[in-house]
Amino acid sequence: MNKKISHPLWNIQVCARLIWRDMAVFRPYFYNRLINMALWVTITTLVFQYIGFGDTSDAIGLFMACANVAVWGFFEVMDNVCATISDLQGGRSITYALTLPLPQWMVFVRIALSNALQGMAIAIFILPLSKLLLWNNFSFAQFSLSKFLLVFVLSQFFYGFFSLWIICMIKNVEAIGNIWNRVIFPLWLLGCYQFTWAVLVAKSPAIAYLSLALNPLVFATEGMRAAVMGQEGYLPFWWCCIALIFFTTLVGAVGTIKMKQKLDCL
Repeated sequence: MNKKISHPLWNIQVCARLIWRDMAVFRPYFYNRLINMALWVTITTLVFQYIGFGDTSDAIGLFMACANVAVWGFFEVMDNVCATISDLQGGRSITYALTLPLPQWMVFVRIALSNALQGMAIAIFILPLSKLLLWNNFSFAQFSLSKFLLVFVLSQFFYGFFSLWIICMIKNVEAIGNIWNRVIFPLWLLGCYQFTWAVLVAKSPAIAYLSLALNPLVFATEGMRAAVMGQEGYLPFWWCCIALIFFTTLVGAVGTIKMKQKLDCL
């Protein structure tokens, strides 16, 4: 592939148009994914708040609502990962973007940003829906809008760039199930979705500290709860934000390099 040299402003404009195109393609699927999210949030809220743990903690519904906001994008990008893998095995429409006057790394960053924005478009509705379901059991007394927006955006950006890394790990469509069982579910279940990191470290310090080192979802869920429910009982909010930035940079750099290798970019 020929080396491309163009003005940085032009690169940004082209990248923005590609992202806009991706969002236009996403639009017909938006409502179905919104329904999927609403079902997930409604069922988890009913189970945790009103059935499974309703007698032990009035705040468990809000606790799970924060987790749902934090991790939804993690699952949302997997739909896009599957579509990308199918494209790489079939039409390889991504090769069109690689022919544009853009640096190759920007083509891959555009995929990550598109995935992040699509995750945001769905996940932003989780907290309002949770408020409707929980009503008086949902308190805004400790809520910080600025912190919520910050950790929300950082989490979604991480999932977007994490999708590049996942794409590189999957050789074909048939191998997607391996990623779900070996990567997605372990990270999710050990990512403080149903418990706090404080509980985890009390039960198993080894697993808790290993999760801090290897599982970014810990920082997404703990940071989200600190932003919505208050800092007490959770990992320091700013530590969570710094960790998410670090993991996003790491998977973004590795994912971009691996994507170049996967597509035989020169």
